[in-house]
Amino acid sequence: MSKLISSIIIASSLIISGCSTLKTKVQEINLTIEDFNMSQFSNDGNKQYSIYSPQSIYLQKDQHYKLENTDIKFYDKNKIKYIIKSDKSSLLNSNKTIKLIGNVELFDLENEMNFITADNLFWDINNSLFMLEGDVNLRNNFVKLISSKATLNTNENIIKFFKPVKYNYNENDSNTEFNISSDNAFYDLKNKSLIFKSITERVKSKITF
Repeated sequence: MSKLISSIIIASSLIISGCSTLKTKVQEINLTIEDFNMSQFSNDGNKQYSIYSPQSIYLQKDQHYKLENTDIKFYDKNKIKYIIKSDKSSLLNSNKTIKLIGNVELFDLENEMNFITADNLFWDINNSLFMLEGDVNLRNNFVKLISSKATLNTNENIIKFFKPVKYNYNENDSNTEFNISSDNAFYDLKNKSLIFKSITERVKSKITF
């Protein structure tokens, strides 16, 4: 009788263990999605942004998407305002936060000369503020500005570059060159103006002819 009870206990344990293993495997199932496309519209029906990836993986256990070759478009009155591209990205926390990773490129379509690159970009989707980190560069036909960190406020069209900031200006068809270093720099994308500010010391500038 005792042997029979022992056999039943062992069999029950194996069944429970098998169910547990099966449950774990189910939880770890990942879904591959081709041509991932997600759009957000305002209450009045205007498109606010779209996120596209030719291939993505949904990690069911972690509940987030891993996207390849990410392409994000931002709209103003159904007209594309900004385009952001990266090698890959992660869409986290029920589609509320996105992290773009590797060769991040931001194109300002209202002023096609403006071109921003960075290593990474973080965006809280419910917020109009982007955080760019790691070798942040702003370039156009006249300006080259380098920083390790910057924020872009899409509502105000202002980019704030954090210390240390290095700035180079070179006018076309001219040998005049300006070099400035400061704690912070503020670039107004709409008005095409650049302001330098330093808290600890004066803004350092260098002019080379």
